[in-house]
Amino acid sequence: MLAGKMFYAAIAAGIAFIAIGAASSIYSGTVIDVPLDGTVRPGAQDIITPDMNVGNTASFTVSGSMYNITIREPDGQVIRSEGNARSGSYDLTASKAGEYRIEIVNVGDTDLTITGHAQTKSNPLGLSGALMLVITGVIVIGLGLRFRKH
Repeated sequence: MLAGKMFYAAIAAGIAFIAIGAASSIYSGTVIDVPLDGTVRPGAQDIITPDMNVGNTASFTVSGSMYNITIREPDGQVIRSEGNARSGSYDLTASKAGEYRIEIVNVGDTDLTITGHAQTKSNPLGLSGALMLVITGVIVIGLGLRFRKH
């Protein structure tokens, strides 16, 4: 009796692991829209590094204090650089795939406000985690088959 319950429990758990792993692996290849909302204290800096595909966009505004901003492509080439700016809107469309670097340094004496969003790829480790769930599901089903009635 206990072996029969263990069989069904293990099969159900294995199927759940496989389903969650499959759904997660599909999600890991999609573009995610991430909010870029925050504040930067005087004398501090914020470094934003969206990992973008060609055509992905980032759009944000900076206001509230004096700041320096530098936007770099994945190869390190400067796309835009401004010093002692007071406020601005920035729209970026990725021309190269990779990790863009947006550095904002608050050189003023009040807090700096950043609002906007960026499209970024999900973490590459997310796919490996999803595949580990699928493998775990297969192993759990295999172990569950040992409990079936003969």
